Amino acid sequence: MKKIITLVICLTFSVYSFSQITIGTGDFAAAGDTVRLSVTNTVPANTSLATNGANALWDYSGLVPNSQEVDTSLAVTSTGITYAIFFANLPFNSNRANIAAKGADLAGGGGAVPITDVYNYFYNSNSNYKQVGFGANISGVATPVPYTNKDIVYSFPCNYGNIDSCDSDYSINVPSQGYAEGQQHRVNHVDGWGTLITPLGTFNTIRVVSELTGSDSIFITNFGFGFSFPRTKTREYKWLTTNGKIPVLQINVNVNGQNETVTSVRYKDIYRDLSVGLSDNTKELTAKIFPNPSTGDKVFMELDNLNNGQCEIAVYSVNGTLITTLLKNANQGKIELDELQNLAPGYYTLNVRGELGRASLNWLKK
Repeated sequence: MKKIITLVICLTFSVYSFSQITIGTGDFAAAGDTVRLSVTNTVPANTSLATNGANALWDYSGLVPNSQEVDTSLAVTSTGITYAIFFANLPFNSNRANIAAKGADLAGGGGAVPITDVYNYFYNSNSNYKQVGFGANISGVATPVPYTNKDIVYSFPCNYGNIDSCDSDYSINVPSQGYAEGQQHRVNHVDGWGTLITPLGTFNTIRVVSELTGSDSIFITNFGFGFSFPRTKTREYKWLTTNGKIPVLQINVNVNGQNETVTSVRYKDIYRDLSVGLSDNTKELTAKIFPNPSTGDKVFMELDNLNNGQCEIAVYSVNGTLITTLLKNANQGKIELDELQNLAPGYYTLNVRGELGRASLNWLKK
């Protein structure tokens, strides 16, 4: 009996324990890549952002989305001729960029200077991933705005224990209307590595915590005066995995003394119809998969409280890549998964979603 218990413990540990990883330039999105995200502003009650260190376990499997969006990485040349020239990816260009992303509109000068159609520009190199500036329609004119000092979002190689910082700044001058300036100080700390669990699956990750402070200044010509104000102190908690393209999970908070207030949560996910169809509630289904490990035999799943209902099963590789999505009908709670027999050996996560709730299972094929 003691040997059996030891074997079960070892198998369980092998599913959830990973080795430390390193993140580099090739692990981020290239132009044309798209990633589906689920979005919410709350985190499960049993989680703590204070969890860090070596071989940590972050269980955010209880996240429930309010909405979904698609993160799209754009080619610089697709954002307009003015920006394509100014941010051209050329060695001699101090503002060179190789990635662009749609940004949020700004209210410059308290709305006196409308700043719309914003694009952010980044350069991903072997040494770092940095924002070099942005472009925006300012009073009807497409205006490139370079950062005098670039914002180093990640330094490579990105390893557990790394700490780095940078200062970035920009200025916008609109003739006859005024100008705006902004400064930011960023401190990045890779404060943990280990296992992250989300509704999408289980990932081998490192966590980067970015603390951001800064200030903005505005002068409005028509009023003849200007003013400066500090930015709200914020932290970005970002979990990165190899070939992840973007953070698997990012939680942004506002900081007031020792208190943190969650402002946004975005995590990689599959498409979920949040209005109709299969339920996406947080109730846990009672589920198991067998044989586990499997050596190529037929694989079955039992869902004790599903009975004869329909469920969706999303199968992911160990690095979070979606392999297939299956729509199955349970026969007295039992489902035959013939599709899994042809998969290559390795660890897989199966996310199950049915009318009565959901479950996440880890499965090993030898």
